[in-house]
Amino acid sequence: MPYANLSYEWLGPAIFVSAAGAFLLLYLHDRRQLPILRLAGAWLLSVIGFVVVMLVDVDLQPAYQLVIMGSLFSGHFLLVWGVASLMGKDAPWLPIGIATLLVLGAVFYANYHGSLFWLRVIAVNAFTAIVYLSCCQLVWRARSHRTDVVLASVFLIQVVMSVSRIARIGLSNLDLSTHASFKSSQFALSMQTENAIFAIMLGLALFARYSVALVMQLQRHAETDPLTGLFNRRAFEAKAQALRTASEPLPAGLIICDIDHFKRVNDSHGHAVGDRTLKAFARLLERETPDAAICARLGGEEFCILITGLDEEATRLQAIHLRAAVERLRIVLNTGHLRLTASFGYSALDAGDELWTAVSAVDAAVYQAKNDGRNLVRGIASPVAKTGQAKLA
Repeated sequence: MPYANLSYEWLGPAIFVSAAGAFLLLYLHDRRQLPILRLAGAWLLSVIGFVVVMLVDVDLQPAYQLVIMGSLFSGHFLLVWGVASLMGKDAPWLPIGIATLLVLGAVFYANYHGSLFWLRVIAVNAFTAIVYLSCCQLVWRARSHRTDVVLASVFLIQVVMSVSRIARIGLSNLDLSTHASFKSSQFALSMQTENAIFAIMLGLALFARYSVALVMQLQRHAETDPLTGLFNRRAFEAKAQALRTASEPLPAGLIICDIDHFKRVNDSHGHAVGDRTLKAFARLLERETPDAAICARLGGEEFCILITGLDEEATRLQAIHLRAAVERLRIVLNTGHLRLTASFGYSALDAGDELWTAVSAVDAAVYQAKNDGRNLVRGIASPVAKTGQAKLA
């Protein structure tokens, strides 16, 4: 049944080409996704070596060894690079480079002494084990979702498979002295099947990881203000409610601030400087508030901060601290420095206080601060938050 065997032998390359084509389609849809392009290249280059090993007796035509080695190294380099960039990490080039040199040394030694094709197989499997272990570590260290655990597991499984092949060669009486004997062995057939299955598993796992990353990116875009990177109004409501529920029965400090005379910044220096000012102000709020604080841009030059665990006095002190920090802020311009001030309102929220009722009351306190001269802090005591009654800070 030569045709059946030939069809089966082409199953692996067909799987690799299909995965590469799917990654290329994703890249063509969004050409900013360079990790996907690198993964497509990894699959395509792997096909070349796969096909040459099947069709050519490299013992009779040694020049094809360069094609196989080139496919092996370049394909796996792109795999590591693609996985590293997908996970937002630096690729571990040092161990990969050392492994490459060792494999090349083993291949040259096997070619020089002859009848040592088994040594080439061991060297290649050792190299792939190091590559897959490096990818497993990259994914595990950067894991942020359950799909990362699955992806790391797929790499780890292939590490175990590569090591098991080395063990099988060392412990069995397999005749792998030449490329021809290797091609006709059951070992080659199982290795080919395992690689095909691995290509499917890894492709699906990487697709799942990419999909999760894309969904998370879309969610971030939906929740954040595109200019400042802070939460938008809708996300603030959801995050604030969840944080207050999780921290009950502790109170929460609510602070709203508005940059003073921001229209003058745009009119005098242009909207580009205005945008820089809003970004710098947002970074200041993030820097000068606790890590667990929720900072949001409500609109225009108005910002909101929610910090759990603060009573009225602690909230007042936090607002005063922020007011002073804004006074110290300097925006570097070509003509000098731009200085800012901001007006603040605050209130402590008890567990039963309604969020947007309090936001409206604190917003009124901000306007009170502006009416009183700006660069001031005005507070709303929690028991009278619903009345909108302001008090001096």
